[in-house]
Amino acid sequence: MNRKILAAILGAVSLATVSTSQAETERPDIVFIIVDDLNDWIGALGGHPDAISPNMDGLASRGMLFTQAYGNSPQCRPSRTSLNHGVYPFRTGTYFNAKAKNETAITTPTMQEFFSANGYRVVSGGKVFHGGPGNHGDNLLQRPADPKPPAGMDTFGAMNPPNDGYALDVPDEAMGDFKVADWAIDQWANDNDQPLFMSVGFFRPHRPLQVPAPYFEAFPLDSIKRPTEPTEDDWSDMPEFARRLARTHAHKPLHDGGLSDHEYLVKNDQWDSTIQAYQASIAFVDRQIGRFLDSLKNNPRGRETIIMLVSDHGWHLGEKKHWCKGAIWEQTTHIPFIVHAPGINPGSISTQPVSLIDVFPSLADLAGLPLPDYLDGTSIKPQLTDPTSPRPPAISSYGEGNTAIRTERWRYIRYEDGSEELYDHSVDADEWTNLAADPAHTKTKQTLAKFIPENQHPGLKVQDWYDEFQN
Repeated sequence: MNRKILAAILGAVSLATVSTSQAETERPDIVFIIVDDLNDWIGALGGHPDAISPNMDGLASRGMLFTQAYGNSPQCRPSRTSLNHGVYPFRTGTYFNAKAKNETAITTPTMQEFFSANGYRVVSGGKVFHGGPGNHGDNLLQRPADPKPPAGMDTFGAMNPPNDGYALDVPDEAMGDFKVADWAIDQWANDNDQPLFMSVGFFRPHRPLQVPAPYFEAFPLDSIKRPTEPTEDDWSDMPEFARRLARTHAHKPLHDGGLSDHEYLVKNDQWDSTIQAYQASIAFVDRQIGRFLDSLKNNPRGRETIIMLVSDHGWHLGEKKHWCKGAIWEQTTHIPFIVHAPGINPGSISTQPVSLIDVFPSLADLAGLPLPDYLDGTSIKPQLTDPTSPRPPAISSYGEGNTAIRTERWRYIRYEDGSEELYDHSVDADEWTNLAADPAHTKTKQTLAKFIPENQHPGLKVQDWYDEFQN
């Protein structure tokens, strides 16, 4: 069924149901914030000891932090498509930023369409979907452009190593994320009889890692701390496919020869400066998020307010000798996932697995709306009152046949060639020791493998994707 027709039907049914209900006048306002390419390098998650993220940390201290939260894909388009529609990538074949010919078009309504059909005023701005705010809402803001370095100083290129950090000689006001925050503050202040659903996307720390100079100055090069490296070669127990994947990123060809990003950055002494630029970008975007969060302290509509903040996927900065995204290890999938809502004990923490597929059903559930049966995820509402209430594993996909299963303790990966990785996070948070070949863990692998979807949508495998789109 055409998505617009379905949305219209859904809207007609829902509005007829809730418009005369007292519940509609009591619906909470909902603010959904998504940050681009942000891993666990925020203070609340402890991903890096020098993280400067007081505003995101403050939100976590006032609400609940899910410490084991994951993206369902390590690229922007599949992650955001899955999140906004509530459908796993392996059900549609939406695995990569580039669209494959045999993808299935998603016909279910987006979150924005769903909330609009249920009586909400919907506004969406910045990078919410891949490339923009989406096409549904009462007010839409395309992601504003950022200033660039002086001519000849910009080293950004999607397939290049991420050595594109640059301290811009501009004020915050010149940056796109500042303008997104300003727009969001204005939209929040708009008094309206309808409940409000906001989806707001901030772009940094996405590449290029270029933000105003004061944020770089907060991280002097001589103070930079690199990710811890193992004493022995981390790749020695990894399958060959995983080693090849580690040499790439989301846009770089799956290759065997030439310098990998990690080798290039080490050879050219750019590891520390790239970490500096990434941390500066996080500190910058945290400031803009904080400006918006400050405006949410007073609700002009007199309603309860629910705030959720996530990232679309993680990012590597040398862990496993890998950079950027485009893999399904911990650092490429681990994300912030913070919820502030009435009734949550401030500073609550849940270690249960959660992922972006759970965003749509969770927000609908918290709004008191019936959950559509087409959603793949599971609401986090039970965990908000009992953080230990068990949840199913998080599932991440990168191309057909490459799947990671993350429980509270384990990460199990099976690749398209049948090779495997298994990591025990109770003793190996850095994923240095692959236990997949150890007979003592055969039963664990079998148990985790049951969560890998048997009938994944036919789509491109990683090797095929590189061959089709990168050559």
